[in-house]
Amino acid sequence: MQVVAGVVAALALLVSFSVDFSNTMQGGSIDLRNRITGVRLFENGLDAYYYKWHEGDPEEYCDVYNNPKLPVSKTTVTPTLLLLHAPYAAVPYRLGQFLWLFTQWGLLLGTGLLWFCACPKPWQRWVIVAFMIGFSFTAAWRLHAERGQSYVLLAFVFSAWLTLTLNRAWKESFAAGFLAGFLMTLRPTFLLLSLFIGLHRRGQLPGALTGLAICFLGPLLIHPPVWSEYFKAVDTNAYLFLQHIDPRPGQQHYPPTIEGTSTDLLGNFVAIPYARFSVYDFLDGLPLERIPVQVVPAIAAGFFCLWLWFTRKIEADLLLPGLAASFFLIDLFLPVFRESYNDVLVLPLAGSALAVTSRFPWALGFCLLALPCGWLVYALTLDDPIMIDLPPIFFSIGSLFFLFFIDNRWGLRKV
Repeated sequence: MQVVAGVVAALALLVSFSVDFSNTMQGGSIDLRNRITGVRLFENGLDAYYYKWHEGDPEEYCDVYNNPKLPVSKTTVTPTLLLLHAPYAAVPYRLGQFLWLFTQWGLLLGTGLLWFCACPKPWQRWVIVAFMIGFSFTAAWRLHAERGQSYVLLAFVFSAWLTLTLNRAWKESFAAGFLAGFLMTLRPTFLLLSLFIGLHRRGQLPGALTGLAICFLGPLLIHPPVWSEYFKAVDTNAYLFLQHIDPRPGQQHYPPTIEGTSTDLLGNFVAIPYARFSVYDFLDGLPLERIPVQVVPAIAAGFFCLWLWFTRKIEADLLLPGLAASFFLIDLFLPVFRESYNDVLVLPLAGSALAVTSRFPWALGFCLLALPCGWLVYALTLDDPIMIDLPPIFFSIGSLFFLFFIDNRWGLRKV
């Protein structure tokens, strides 16, 4: 029976991958392109976050979605994450595009494998397999894979840290801490992870400080101003977001081919439904442009600190699903465009929720409800924002329950 189930799972994953491969054939992975051009600029001592391509510049720097009317480029990731794209920038873009698709799938499967190994019971492992397969058929994953996004890398590294932190032999290790420090340089919101480590995993602190220092200083050796350029661009992007300025470029003129690829193909994308979902959508009627950009994220960070304080006496392992839920929710409070592909950050929540309990965590049911909604959004190419937002709504509801209900090995206990 297990062999049959394994074959069915493999075939389902193969079908899902083939859809992503077909989608990638039709477009230029438009979000990957700004990472590739960005790391090339960065490696050559140029400001990747404010660069604008002009006729006569190297075509390797040209991103057709870089709006010349805005002060910033489309490159928004940290210098550390940008640098990880260097191997893909070293080859012709079309080849790098497909290598990145295979990498995305490797990270997705790797995330599933981490949780498959971390779950002690066979039924938990099969739920993990079913959840990962189900997620790969949602519109959120289709958009992530087709655009060439990198959130699955965050999900994988975070899952690796969570599984090490659950492991008795590794939970206080230097290696686990180093991984946490690395994660903090990939996305600054994960700096809040240091508070959990300070309270519950102090043995990881030396590794975390080392990982943070090495991964922060590494990009400086290539281009010393890069972090200051990044943080300046973060402020500019937040300002543009709060001013409701459309980041999409208008009609522009480019060479007929760029890096041997048709410009029409390079700028093309598959019409996959997506909608922007964050707390700012609920606060749309307020004059947010008058509020300092740090206020709303600071409120989210403050709630996280309160949660850590009120749960400080609970066994650390049982807090990990809530920790994963926190970082999924904090993403909603950032003053940037949040698209459907961010939903991949729910994978560490689903894995940790199953790994820490001997019962099925009922709050995970809300996350499971999101999957068929995501399938329908993609299959029917829905354009109603309310329908498109149903998956992140269900993921968010599940996340909130994981924050306020700690699932122990004998049932549910309120924090």
